[in-house]
Amino acid sequence: MYLGVIVNPFARKNRGASDDRCAGLRRLVGAWGEVHETDSVRDLPGVVERLRPRASHLVSDGGDGALHWLINEMVLQESDPRRWPAFVPTNGGSIDFVARKARIRGRADTILRTLSAAAQADRRPPEVRLDTLELSGETCYGTRFHRIGFALAAGGVGNRFFDKYDEYRHPGRVTMGRVIGRAVADYAMSQLSRRPRSAGHLFTPTHARVVIDGREVPTDTHNALHAGAFDVNLGGVLRVFPLAREPGAVHFQAGAIPPAHMIANLPALIAGRAIRSARLRDVGGREMVIEAAQQPLSPIIDGERFTDITRLVVRAGPNLRIAMPGPISRQ
Repeated sequence: MYLGVIVNPFARKNRGASDDRCAGLRRLVGAWGEVHETDSVRDLPGVVERLRPRASHLVSDGGDGALHWLINEMVLQESDPRRWPAFVPTNGGSIDFVARKARIRGRADTILRTLSAAAQADRRPPEVRLDTLELSGETCYGTRFHRIGFALAAGGVGNRFFDKYDEYRHPGRVTMGRVIGRAVADYAMSQLSRRPRSAGHLFTPTHARVVIDGREVPTDTHNALHAGAFDVNLGGVLRVFPLAREPGAVHFQAGAIPPAHMIANLPALIAGRAIRSARLRDVGGREMVIEAAQQPLSPIIDGERFTDITRLVVRAGPNLRIAMPGPISRQ
């Protein structure tokens, strides 16, 4: 075993950490790996290039977004998934849905202590394989777009939710509840007063032509435009993409759903059930094609926003090895 640790100092739970944090992680890793801090995603190519030939495990000390960038840099540098190391998320972000799915608990120091002990004992930790999405398409500049990810909010309420969520200084479970509660209250008040309120942005549809498994969705306005590679637990508040619970399945959502129906479906989202509305396609499938109308898409993939996308094809991607060091948590 050889551990490659990539520290994102801007991850939510790393902000304000002491300057000797990396030194402490290096002491934990010892002779069994190396620790690198990245000030931006521009630092990743060099770090991954250095670690790729020897690291058996890549530890992402950050949140879901940091893990997303790390995985995609590995994909760029090594096209054969069989040669990828095992990835290790460390619960350093505001949601950490990948670590939650892999049932990993603890922060980087706890995880590295366990991994270093396993390396010294020449005993690899158990692993789980997680499904991914492969997203390919084009930008409005004619350039190619390609990412590997776990959860997509291409438009609609899931995408606009992050605009509200990111307005808070301390995102997390409580913040998520506040955004949802405020949206419900604002919508109720707007119905009573007949005046638009801040919830109007959250419920603004995205315009696009969408085809799922060769069948066109019969509307070009989408209040939900999402895809998930596995069932996602969002901070213990919402449980989405239940149709992707079984390995190899992809859950797609596209279509028009009135705000009142969204609110009525909150119990289903909290319980982890599929949602229902007459003009919404909420299905398992193989492929979703999205062609932007009126303006380019700004999809959010694993909490990271990308811009200027005119066409997006979403399919099942390769599955990834995720190491599970130490005790596992309950979902």
